[in-house]
Amino acid sequence: MNLPQSLRWIPANSTWSKWKPVIRSALAAWIAVVVFIIPSIENILGQVCCVVIIAAFLIIIASFLSPPSDPFIAVLEREIIVLIFVALGWAWVCLGLMFASLARIQTVPDASIRTIITGEYIEAGPSVIIGVFIFIGSTFFLYIKARLGPGPFLPASVFGCICVDISLMTAVLFPYPYYKIGQMIILPLAFHSAISLIISILVFPQSVSAQFTTYMQGAVTPLATTISLHKSHLLEDVTSSAFSYKQITDTANKAENTLPMLAAASRLLKLDIIYALHGMGVYFTLIHPTREQFPVTPAVSHPATPVHPRSPSPRPDGPSSVTTEERHAPSADKEIRHRKPSHHHQPLSSHARSYPANSTSPLHLPRPYKHSRSHHAHHTLLHSSLLHLALSRVPKHSGETAVGVFESQKYLNLEAIHLSHPDSNFFTARANELLSDSCQDLLSVCQEVLGISGAWIGNVGGFSFDFLRGYNEDKAQHHREEVQRYEDLLEKLTRELDEFLTKKRLTVLGPYRPMFDRSDDTSSDYDVPPHRYLFHCYVYQYHLLHFAALLQDMLKEIIRLETQREKPKLWLPSLPKLLTWRTWEPYEINEQEDDEDPETIPGIDPTWMTDLGKAVKRDPDALPPRNALERVMNWIYRAVISIGGGNMLFALKAATLTVILAIPSFLKTSAEFAYVNKFVWAVFMAQLTLARFRGDTTFGVIARIISTFAGGLIGTVIWYISAGNGRGNPYGLAAVCAVCYPSFFFARLYWPIAPMTNLIIWVTTALVVGYSYEDTHLTVSSSPGWGFDVAWRRFVLVTVGVLAAGIFSHFPPSTTIRSYQRRTLATTSAELGSIYCSVVSYANSHADKDSTITVRSLLAIRSKLKRSLVLKENVIYEFSLRGKWPAERYLKILEIQTQIAYELCHLMSVVHDLEPAWAHAFLRRTRMLDSDFQGDVLAVISLISNALHTGSPLPQITPCPLLDRFMLRRHGLNVVHEESEDDYGLPRTLTVDTLENLQYLVNICVGVSTTFGIITRLDRLMVAVKELVGEQYHIDGMGMSVIATEV
Repeated sequence: MNLPQSLRWIPANSTWSKWKPVIRSALAAWIAVVVFIIPSIENILGQVCCVVIIAAFLIIIASFLSPPSDPFIAVLEREIIVLIFVALGWAWVCLGLMFASLARIQTVPDASIRTIITGEYIEAGPSVIIGVFIFIGSTFFLYIKARLGPGPFLPASVFGCICVDISLMTAVLFPYPYYKIGQMIILPLAFHSAISLIISILVFPQSVSAQFTTYMQGAVTPLATTISLHKSHLLEDVTSSAFSYKQITDTANKAENTLPMLAAASRLLKLDIIYALHGMGVYFTLIHPTREQFPVTPAVSHPATPVHPRSPSPRPDGPSSVTTEERHAPSADKEIRHRKPSHHHQPLSSHARSYPANSTSPLHLPRPYKHSRSHHAHHTLLHSSLLHLALSRVPKHSGETAVGVFESQKYLNLEAIHLSHPDSNFFTARANELLSDSCQDLLSVCQEVLGISGAWIGNVGGFSFDFLRGYNEDKAQHHREEVQRYEDLLEKLTRELDEFLTKKRLTVLGPYRPMFDRSDDTSSDYDVPPHRYLFHCYVYQYHLLHFAALLQDMLKEIIRLETQREKPKLWLPSLPKLLTWRTWEPYEINEQEDDEDPETIPGIDPTWMTDLGKAVKRDPDALPPRNALERVMNWIYRAVISIGGGNMLFALKAATLTVILAIPSFLKTSAEFAYVNKFVWAVFMAQLTLARFRGDTTFGVIARIISTFAGGLIGTVIWYISAGNGRGNPYGLAAVCAVCYPSFFFARLYWPIAPMTNLIIWVTTALVVGYSYEDTHLTVSSSPGWGFDVAWRRFVLVTVGVLAAGIFSHFPPSTTIRSYQRRTLATTSAELGSIYCSVVSYANSHADKDSTITVRSLLAIRSKLKRSLVLKENVIYEFSLRGKWPAERYLKILEIQTQIAYELCHLMSVVHDLEPAWAHAFLRRTRMLDSDFQGDVLAVISLISNALHTGSPLPQITPCPLLDRFMLRRHGLNVVHEESEDDYGLPRTLTVDTLENLQYLVNICVGVSTTFGIITRLDRLMVAVKELVGEQYHIDGMGMSVIATEV
């Protein structure tokens, strides 16, 4: 059955494992309804000291705001934090009421409720004090909401705001300090928390370990599909224009998208209480959520110019790594690239021949191509089209000038002289054929291992209560057979891996062996392929080797666990760390959340970011404090300055809006109207609609109006179905909710729409039903009605509140998503530079250093970039008369930064495996120990970060292209340059044995290729940022001097 795209989420989530949280949440909500309609409990929840204040419905609303759909430990953490925050809000309310009572002139302890709600006892002094406490309390909770962002503190901060708003806006009417008013908020929430915790334990209980294994399967299963796609793509014609690796990339991204969720689940993993065969620590030994345990072929290293940057997905995978440069070559090169090869592969000889380092071996120095006339014509054609290529990046009639012309000229010269080859299609096809022959068998075994490992992960928590019926011999036999199956598979993988290391991986050397076999007097037309084709093959083989080795370790660990632990046991947590949460920790986040700090990367400790090498900022106006007084004053100064931060400004602005909308409740003339019509709905709806960015606020306005209308309609229908023509029937309401709640919570948990839109629909539904039942079954001082009356009042007040938030968002201080995107990219650029320095430092001396934290930070940066990609969708709601937002330019910068993050991760993997001598040779060859070159690299990163942060234009002439400096000394296939004074004990003579050396594969081929990819992407990033911010500091005649020098 072909469903529309908008409904395909329904069958995709209609599995028993997905229905368990739905049933658990629906049952908890239905029990809350049953508790709510019991008269005695209803009076307890909604009555405080004989004064009825309608708030018992909060138990139903909380069921949708905080459903027990997560594992027990996560539910426990969330509910504890919610109750703490609400209690804290209640304490703040009591403090405000105490100060307000001291300023009150008239105190009437025995005032009647009907007199109180008229506003007769409102006084100016207490009203001002209560307004101040609303402002400060709202600022506190909203700052936490913005500062800590998504996580267990988000619902708690929302309930804290609701407690402060409702309590103080109601207490201002009373002529005495009504301290118990917060009880109407905390009691329903306490009942909800108790129900949620009990249901989480008794109904389909889920442990954090089970959730973690589900996420692990979500990472392993797509990898098996990815390996299968690698096998099929290696057999295709990679030189064809129809060849695409998008399917591989999409499948691999599915695996990586589960890694942030793994990291979030791991935070509570060691606090889990389970009865199982294996404890919580087993998962860290298999797949640590903060490590790159699934390396794949890195982003393609190719000499594409910044003039014609390609636009791939962030991580191209697979055999395309040997063909990208040909498929994305400049159009001016097509005539030459499509020529048929003039030289063909020749039979291999068994007689090896070595070339000394001081000789001119076929691959030691750049050799002119035999197509000299065509090459010269190609070179001239490139230079004649420089201006056209530079101007092609400027949209017609845009009024913009060309940028990056200097870099384009340099890059085109590099391509024309060093980075192009007329027989590239032939060499590419031949290299891919040999690569496929060498890797197919190992890929097949890896695919088999992934399938079996995924099945084991899915069953790792399964057990039966053998102690109730004795030990089952059949089960023991089955267990031994399973262990033997894993051992046989491990032996098969080890055997295939050994054969690959010693024999099969060397297949790709075929085209290069003839240069060692020819006699001195032989004049052959054989053209040895450029070394980059071998490098590309070795890059693929290296990552396949690394991948297979990790699978080998995984199988060994599975066998160890299965042989050492035969019976389940009770696993208890070691230390209580439920509330050890900080803003930089990784968390499970919906990618459409909009309250994240652009200056912070969750998953990276800010202090550690400095340890990586990020320069420490100094105060240009003052030296460091010299004594205690200066330290105290310096701290006070920084605290005052921090008020100007984005989170605090947002909190202050939202609190100001809250107080402004609460003014009708503080005036005698309008207090009764505001109370009777529940104007508090408009207040906290405006408070929670206002976001840090105008686009998100505008989106929130539209989404909340639509979702409130839909929720009001659903709630009205539910009410009249349950009540008929009467004033409500408890049995009918319970029956209707029992039928409808499973489908409601299925949509609440899995409906792929904006999270806030989804939430408001069901909260409004619960509010309409809850208010309607309370107004028809309790004697209340004010009633908004029931059914349609409640729905339209709710809709009107929500509309008033969100429109007020939308208008107020345009008042200063006003922040836009456009600014957020630019600042986020500036932050990630700076941290990529810090991690680059960390990788180089690790390569230089990594004896006592741990690489895990570096890879973890790279994963955090990639997650940050992915979230910013989703957040920019609301830019369309930021109306601007200045012009259209350059979305494509921002996307280009984001993609390049993501590719650099992948390359740095792969480079870290490479340097981790290098022996000291090879590591020094690698650093010398790539100029990573050259202070002049590294100064240029870091200057480029700093220029890019500062330009993005401030929006300032970049200099027209920069150290880019860095590739020109990177290729200053060309080694070809040699390990050590012929002019190098130190050979680090490595062979200076190029032989077949050198090419077959595994350290040569890691050092020369993979390391250099990966570094080449980083450098070229930094060049492309510079041009992409120039397209965004522009250029300055023009020097006449500089472009002509570049052409003259290169030609």
